[in-house]
Amino acid sequence: MELIDSGHSGNEPSTVLRAVSLVRSFRMGSSEIEVLRGMSLEISRSERIFLCGDSGAGKSTLLYTLAGLERPDSGSVEINGRSLYSLSATQQTKFRNEKIGYVFQNYFLLPDLTALENVCLPALIKGSGGGRLRAEELLEQVGLSDRLNHRPAELSGGEQQRVAIARSLINDPQILFADEPTGNLDSSTGGELMEMLMHLVTEKEKTLIVVTHDSKLASLGDRQLTLADGRIRA
Repeated sequence: MELIDSGHSGNEPSTVLRAVSLVRSFRMGSSEIEVLRGMSLEISRSERIFLCGDSGAGKSTLLYTLAGLERPDSGSVEINGRSLYSLSATQQTKFRNEKIGYVFQNYFLLPDLTALENVCLPALIKGSGGGRLRAEELLEQVGLSDRLNHRPAELSGGEQQRVAIARSLINDPQILFADEPTGNLDSSTGGELMEMLMHLVTEKEKTLIVVTHDSKLASLGDRQLTLADGRIRA
């Protein structure tokens, strides 16, 4: 088992996420490709982690497995001491909606909904009150207070990703997962968006886990973990 030090000493913040011996393989034709090979790590509350590595190194697979979106072949993931893959499908869905936020490269906004409605959606699913007011506040924080009623097709790529970031925060999650959040943006827009995201998660004391191939962006984090051959490189 390969355990990565959390990078803190002394008065350590509590561990928010712990993964132990994660294995994940995919079948391609007659071959089986092992993407995660017994990977383990611990992440502390409010820590900002960047997962780096070459294409095919397993960054996105690790992210999805940590986020509860892709079940490992073996191993475990605990968030706040709860074993994610021991929960039923219904319990997992509820837990993810309440505790976890996601930002993806392709935004995944619903095209028929306005920016405000897209941001409100997770709160409606959760059944919590005050979602509209909270969504308006978040869209203001990401600089889109004048775009509330615009649909995704009426927004630039950077604006769509800002909507996606606001949506990821609507239920006040403890952990935010982001998979190449600037991958579809030019370098200037991507840099501005990442600075905004880092500001928001720091201000709101969120744990952030980001997949990126951009070493400059990765340098903004508390730690960079480089993946190679299904393992975290020491």
